[in-house]
Amino acid sequence: MARGGALLALALVLAACALGSAGAHAAAPVRLTASFARGARLGGSTALNLGVHVNTRLEASPVAGVRILYPDGLGLVSSSLGLDACTLPASQYAEILVSTSGLGGCSPNAVMAYGTARAIVRLVQSGQIIPEYAALTVLSGPLTSGQLQLVLYIDGQHPFGARILVAGQATGAPAPFGGALQVAFPQIASLQDLATISLTDLNISIGTRRITYYAHGRPYHPDGVALPDRCPRRGFRFAVTLTFAVTSARAATAHATVPCSALHA
Repeated sequence: MARGGALLALALVLAACALGSAGAHAAAPVRLTASFARGARLGGSTALNLGVHVNTRLEASPVAGVRILYPDGLGLVSSSLGLDACTLPASQYAEILVSTSGLGGCSPNAVMAYGTARAIVRLVQSGQIIPEYAALTVLSGPLTSGQLQLVLYIDGQHPFGARILVAGQATGAPAPFGGALQVAFPQIASLQDLATISLTDLNISIGTRRITYYAHGRPYHPDGVALPDRCPRRGFRFAVTLTFAVTSARAATAHATVPCSALHA
């Protein structure tokens, strides 16, 4: 059962990390939300909260990739988050990390976000459907060819409780967006005949006050995502695209906007 939980966790990471949509209706395959922390001010820093709900009646295939686009001028990568780089052996990625704990040896000063996820695990042999819940931690990785790599820990809570590690990266994005966070989820060979997973819900908070860093042995809370001095004309616009393991399935896209009225000048 721990293996089934790991696969599930893998898929939910995918959605990794994102997301939000103010106008999506109930029949949409993906519904997204985005918001800043209460009291956020232009020119300051804040937590960025992203959430996604996948309609599994329309999208039963496991998520295979996610790409989240964020607004131009939003200091997500250029913030004070991710002071240290989490560098782990390539052999650990997409593997079941039953014996690991904490951040797997990475510095707490690499943490950029915390979150939660829920997925449906379908056992292949019995057809039994089981909901799995997991915690998510996003850490900054090394810079490679000028792009920030990301490390995502998906920590199954119950009923399976296994962990997996997935790699991602921060990239550029076309206007009107300022950048993108993306993750691709490889298949875990040892689990393919055991279970399939379908993401249903994911929530992450980048720059949350839950994050604690250490300087000279003393704890402190790092600044969150940096906001520009002026609000974009049409507000802060986000988008997310999910791709699925079944190649015949269409990619699902959703949008979200944080209006200027939600922030203090």
